[in-house]
Order: sequence, then C-alpha cells, then structure tokens
Amino acid sequence: MRRHTAFLRRHGTALACLTALATGAVAHAQEESAAERYRFGLLVDAGAPHGIGLSAVLKPLPWLRLQAGPTTNTLSLGVRGGLSILPFQTFIAPSLNAEAGHYFGSDYNDVVDWLGSKPTPATAAIRDVSYNYVAGSVGLEVGAASRFNFFLHLGLSYVRLGVDDATALIEEATNESNITARNLRLTATIPSVKVGFLLYLF
Repeated sequence: MRRHTAFLRRHGTALACLTALATGAVAHAQEESAAERYRFGLLVDAGAPHGIGLSAVLKPLPWLRLQAGPTTNTLSLGVRGGLSILPFQTFIAPSLNAEAGHYFGSDYNDVVDWLGSKPTPATAAIRDVSYNYVAGSVGLEVGAASRFNFFLHLGLSYVRLGVDDATALIEEATNESNITARNLRLTATIPSVKVGFLLYLF
C-alpha cells in the first residue's frame, strides 16, 4: 500500500496530464467525426446590400462548404451560389467566402416612394433594373465543427447594374432633349455585411 501511495505521489501529475490529453483527444475525434458526418443542410442569412437568402448546403470536405439558392431584396428575386473555406475545424473559426449572384429585372420606383420623393420622367428608367454581383468576405463562424452554425461575414461586393432605357436619365442630367441612349451599365464596389445561421440536416 505504501509503495502504491509513493508511486501516485511521484507520478500523479504525469498521470493527470495523460488523462487530460486522452480526454481532449477523444473530444477532438468526436468533433471531427461530427463534422464529417453532417454534409447536407440549409442556410438562412440577411445582409446589405443583397438582402435575404435561403440556400441548400453541401459540405463535401470538412474544410469546404458549397451553397446555392434563391434571394430577395424585397423588390425583386434573384439566385446565387457560393463557397466557404474553413481552415480550422474548431467550434469558433474564421472563414473565407466567395459568392456570385443575379437579381432579375424589377421596378425600383418603390425606392423613390420610400424616400418621400415624387416620380419624374427620369424614374421611368428604373422600372426594369437587374444586376449581377460578385462578393468576397472574411467571416467568423460559431459552431463551425458542429451541427448548428452561426456566422458573421464582412467584405466587398462588385456590382454591375443594368438599365434598359436610360434616355430619360441622361436628358434630365444634361438638360438636353432628343437624346437616344443605349442600355446603361453601371458598376460599383461597395462594402457588404451578412449574418445568418446554418443547420445541417444529415
């Protein structure tokens, strides 16, 4: 009995460390197996400037997430697709994200009404506006290695907007009449932000 007590006194700290390491290894293995087990899910997000989205999610690899689905900015409908790279399989982890989308033509005169302005002949040009965008962002993922995931993404969006008939806009800006204009294409790079959550179903 004395020998066992002496042995524990001498090596107790080492045994405690080994036990802690073994427990941590088991927990880490369980997290990895959970991350590999869940591959398909649903993602819901909202942000500016691209509105609200619902996407189906595929995670073919623990560090790679693919998503695609419909979006809306309350004025028109769109579609998008994107990917996220998750370099660390931890509960809280950074992410690198890329996305491309398209919003179909819609009447944006409602924006003029919301701002309290009166429609003018120039606003007729924004009755059929569509745009494409490409966005890149860095994010913070909470629950990246679990079934439920909350995220915040900050980045930049490159937007290309199309106006089918810009004649009235140019006439008002130049005070010239009898102007004929081709379809107008505007581009801009603007900040973007997005928050959302992801639930893996199976």
